[in-house]
Amino acid sequence: MSSAARSFKRYFTSKHLKEIFFDKIKDSGAIGIDRVRPSGFEKNSADEIALIVRKVVDGNYKFTAYKEKLISKGAHSNPRQISIPTVRDRITLRALCDALINVFPSAKLSLPQVVIESLKESISSGLYSEYAKIDLKNFYPSIPHALIKDSIKNKIRKAEFRGLIYNAISTPTVSETKGSKGVIKNSIGVPQGLSISNVLAEIALQNVDTEINLVTDIWYKRYVDDILILTPTGRAVEMANIIVKKLESIGLSPHPIDSVESKSKSKVGLLSESFNFLGYEVNNEGIGIKKDSILRFESSLAKIFTAYRHALSKANNKRDKQRAIAYCQWKINLRITGCIFNGKRMGWVAYFSQVSNTVQFRTVNHTIRKLTKRFGLETDIRPKSLIKTYYEWQRGDKDSHRYIPNFDSLAIEQQREIVSLWIGKEEVNKLSNASVTRMFNYKISTSVKELEQDISGFS
Repeated sequence: MSSAARSFKRYFTSKHLKEIFFDKIKDSGAIGIDRVRPSGFEKNSADEIALIVRKVVDGNYKFTAYKEKLISKGAHSNPRQISIPTVRDRITLRALCDALINVFPSAKLSLPQVVIESLKESISSGLYSEYAKIDLKNFYPSIPHALIKDSIKNKIRKAEFRGLIYNAISTPTVSETKGSKGVIKNSIGVPQGLSISNVLAEIALQNVDTEINLVTDIWYKRYVDDILILTPTGRAVEMANIIVKKLESIGLSPHPIDSVESKSKSKVGLLSESFNFLGYEVNNEGIGIKKDSILRFESSLAKIFTAYRHALSKANNKRDKQRAIAYCQWKINLRITGCIFNGKRMGWVAYFSQVSNTVQFRTVNHTIRKLTKRFGLETDIRPKSLIKTYYEWQRGDKDSHRYIPNFDSLAIEQQREIVSLWIGKEEVNKLSNASVTRMFNYKISTSVKELEQDISGFS
């Protein structure tokens, strides 16, 4: 039995699928086009999981059409289409993702902070004087299925394994109002939002990455659809053109370097010039945060204060007012510090932990103080500090953090206290421990998604 076949067998067992559901899906709020919630699925989870195993092993598992969710990319761009699977399909896709990573371990995305740290070291080395930045147009929707098939064929020979992958990427994404009747299958592209999306995209481009990394006198990094190359003098244009041609040869569409469009995302320049990469701004003064990233973060903070004002206008008594203040402070501090959730470092400062200095954090701290004063809260809440958060994140041991909340290690009473911010102390005291934990996980998952919005769209 091949290693791929062993991985397939290992991850599509009732035991593993059950772990996926109860550890990763049970407390989430995502609902597919069948409108079945995880709580409803749980009632029949044993039968549903047995069905997944049987159909996957037999090679006749079929995915239900994914529900479409559109995310705005601004007034001048088409929205990004996100695909939301049913609960059953989410379990199947998660197991498929685990199997793929086991077969292609190098396809697991590294953290952006690791890429930026490598960039800092390379710039400091003095070996490079030019850069080339290449961006891929409409990346996920344009990945050819033939490229994916060609990329996995040598390592995955098991027909059921391959078939499940092809079925997953060809399943259409449809509007909930229109349904899937009469909709044809996808013939190109990888649906965004699936647990397998990033892994398949990485697998599809591994050969290109490997080939470019063989060039010894350059620094090359690709993060999803953003590519950055550092070169010695006179090499940037040559290397950019080579990479563009390679990408075009496999069916992708990079923005051309010599585009007449003034807003082309692919360009070549000197390292002495300023350029952006993964939300960071790189210039002669070091590596900082892109201005748009700061504005987006400040806007998200302002929305919290505005929501507080709205809640205050609806407060019927002193208790309601105090809860509105407590909730505002909790939301603001969570935005400032980020958190640890499901073993991951989350938040704006955690993402931008590779900055060369803390000047921009100090500026945003000043903005927070002004917002606190403008909304009349300077005597009621004490926002935490982005500077202190930055230095806390520099400490590697997640378990040692006190300033940054670790939601994975809270006792039930601490969970109960946080849930009371939403429903009040009287109501939360009526709930069982299991109900509190369920609501806590749901509320924190929702809050973490808001943190992720602060650092999304950095291409």
